[in-house]
Amino acid sequence: MNKSAASEIADFSVRKTQRNDVNELLALLNQIIEMGGTTAMEKKLNKAEFLSSFLEADILESSVCAIDRETGEPLGFQIASHYGDIPADWVDIGTFVKPGIQTRGIGSALFKATLAALEGKELMAINATIRADNTGGLAYYNSRGFKDYKVLTDAPLADGTPVDRICKRYDLG
Repeated sequence: MNKSAASEIADFSVRKTQRNDVNELLALLNQIIEMGGTTAMEKKLNKAEFLSSFLEADILESSVCAIDRETGEPLGFQIASHYGDIPADWVDIGTFVKPGIQTRGIGSALFKATLAALEGKELMAINATIRADNTGGLAYYNSRGFKDYKVLTDAPLADGTPVDRICKRYDLG
């Protein structure tokens, strides 16, 4: 790795998400939703929706965020919690990184911290459900070692456009 690439990766830190991060993380998530194409979410969230979906007390324990060391700005965050129709000993994962900086090692650092936060919780697997047209998201989870196990065919977007969702799992034990 050349010196400039190393300095790009070293300009952020990863820590547990804190309640005082809410406004900035919500703005980051809504920016990603507004751009479209990289999250299954299509409607921007308000603060109450964000709190209930992403930062309930139990979720906060396994939520991590990357913070720019110079500005204190959140650069991305990752949530691991139990959503939808998965086994009780699994968690779902969601990864959100500021647009334009996805190749700086933030996702890798977030996943490492998420794995550490999940240690000792008696979980069997992590589920990631990614839109089939989100090639960046699919590549990210593939590079972490997630394996396809199910396809949700023709899940409609808000406008009715059918898009497959790829379900991937990462075994913890």
